[in-house]
Amino acid sequence: MVLGWLVAYWWLMLIESVVIAGVIGVLVLSAPKIVGKEPTSLGALRSGMLVTALATVLAYFALMIGIANYLGAGGEGLVIMAAVFSAGLIIVQWMISPWIIGLVYRTRDPVSSREKMIANIVQRIADRSGISNVKVKIADISMPNAFAYSSPLAGKHIAITKGLMNLLDDDELEAVAAHEVGHLKHRDVSWILALSIIPLMVYFLGRLLIYAGLLGGGGRRREESSPLLLAAIGAALLAMSIIFRFLIAHFNRLREYYADAHSALTTGKPRALQRALAKIYVAVKKGKFEAEKHSLAAPLFIIAPLIDVNGGLLVSIDDIVETLKREEESPIIELFSTHPPISKRLRFLDRIAESLWGEV
Repeated sequence: MVLGWLVAYWWLMLIESVVIAGVIGVLVLSAPKIVGKEPTSLGALRSGMLVTALATVLAYFALMIGIANYLGAGGEGLVIMAAVFSAGLIIVQWMISPWIIGLVYRTRDPVSSREKMIANIVQRIADRSGISNVKVKIADISMPNAFAYSSPLAGKHIAITKGLMNLLDDDELEAVAAHEVGHLKHRDVSWILALSIIPLMVYFLGRLLIYAGLLGGGGRRREESSPLLLAAIGAALLAMSIIFRFLIAHFNRLREYYADAHSALTTGKPRALQRALAKIYVAVKKGKFEAEKHSLAAPLFIIAPLIDVNGGLLVSIDDIVETLKREEESPIIELFSTHPPISKRLRFLDRIAESLWGEV
């Protein structure tokens, strides 16, 4: 009995590894076709977010209804169990994440006059955006960045790192603050966490079906289908869970554009955000900061942390902005990233400025 379970588990791990490697391999080979250009307008961005979210949710429900119908008696219970387990993990993570982030990044209340001035900037932007009760925190780390996070228990937070305070001027800090306030206004943490239940649930259900198939099948229609078919369905679910993960990463990249747009519209200074993004990018790209030690909140950062050592001396940030606009990121790197490439974000801000004010 125990040996049978161990053998089944070994096969489960083998099947899972092969499926995940296969799906990721196909996605990598298809990356140039999957990854498109930056949004051409705010309207196109909103349409892209809507289509991505709807496609993800509708595909998920169609998949779950089909699986429950195929499994018959007991199938609905299996689907519900997977949903409850996955939602429970995500909700617990959501509830306690602000305290974990506070411990890892050593966040605290503003103390110095400059820190309080920055907190006032954030509060002013939040008031302008119709967001109340935003708690501003200072993160005692040297990496220049900012991130927004929230939960029903801990409330809404925006953290500014010491490194960012030392790197940016007041206009640039205001632009970054407006970006982070945009995340809170758009409820991005809630959106991403809610959608994250889908791949986790599909993955968990796929593993259960593979395991059940390897151990002899299950459900009302056990006699009608072979254990091999049940395991094959489970493997297909594992593949779908990976695809869902990449869809959600794409949705997250679109939300980053949306927060950039909020900054530009709220402050009226898209150039200030461009300069801030370029300064952060160059500072981190040059390897001055140990980004690899601060990966926990990477999906929340205004710039995805980089650890490459590259680039020369910072001479003119405006020249660097124009240079970065012309760069093209590898589609494979973008496919695996939670943030759009810097070049696309800078060009998108140009489009926002041109559409609103007729200038770049």
